Amino acid sequence: MVEGKTKSGIEFKLNEAIKDDARFLYYLSKFQNKDIPLEEQSKNLMGLLELIFGSDEGVINFMNAVASKNEGVCNVAVMMKEMNEMFEVLNVKN
Repeated sequence: MVEGKTKSGIEFKLNEAIKDDARFLYYLSKFQNKDIPLEEQSKNLMGLLELIFGSDEGVINFMNAVASKNEGVCNVAVMMKEMNEMFEVLNVKN
């Protein structure tokens, strides 16, 4: 497990092996594909979050943490910034 804290103060603990999971690459590449409809990108983002955080409860806890640092709103762009900081700790290039 890798533990860390984002610049905004969100603490996290992630399974380091997640970066080698084929599902991680699948969801990440599908989410970043701007040629697919936004609805499908959103579905893939939620799949990625559930894979990373292990459950709906984990996803909600993460989104609530992002919202608590951003005037009560979990903006997708801000959330992705937080995730990118976590990916840096995992040494994932996206």
